[in-house]
Amino acid sequence: MKKIFLSALFATMLFAGGGDIFRYQFLADRFEVSDEGEKSWDVSLYAGYDKNKIYIYSEGTDKESQNEIVYSKAITPFWDIQIGAEIDKEEDKKIFGEITLSGLAPYWIETRTKLLFGDGFGVDFDFEYETLFTQKLILNSRIESRIFSKDLPEIGVYKGLNSIELGFRLRYEIRREFAPYVGFEFARNFANLKKAEGDGESRVVVGLRFWF
Repeated sequence: MKKIFLSALFATMLFAGGGDIFRYQFLADRFEVSDEGEKSWDVSLYAGYDKNKIYIYSEGTDKESQNEIVYSKAITPFWDIQIGAEIDKEEDKKIFGEITLSGLAPYWIETRTKLLFGDGFGVDFDFEYETLFTQKLILNSRIESRIFSKDLPEIGVYKGLNSIELGFRLRYEIRREFAPYVGFEFARNFANLKKAEGDGESRVVVGLRFWF
């Protein structure tokens, strides 16, 4: 993945600048541990220009992960189209192509809607909204879901609606770049229902959000 990222970044720098300033940012949106001791993360890195960027995304837990590398093109001031690949890993590993629409929906809802294709096809939804109680105390509300066309038990994916995750995280921004938080998350895993391993579960989390 490193070679792919460097090649794509070089192409972006060479052809896509148009006199704009080159930028980059690393964001750990979630870096946390649950009340049961499970560690999880949701991080991203971008490099490029206002209209053309390369993104790397990584989201996962101790047991599974989803990693993406995409080329992102701004199509309006608030929306990007992204094209690239996702690597899903649990007991085994699968690589999917992806096309994603990412941006700011009405009422300031941040969203990523992702179409996956390869060994079957699926759709991921990710919606976030932030409520500012003060300039430093902020509540992040998030809902995620995945639908897939076939069973891929080796990566924990099953036909139909796989899961719905609803999370709330209250953070305090000591600085804009550094904010501890506490949160609550509820997940209903329909894939686990198919395997007769239970249904919904909830957890309390503590973590850090930081970027540079």
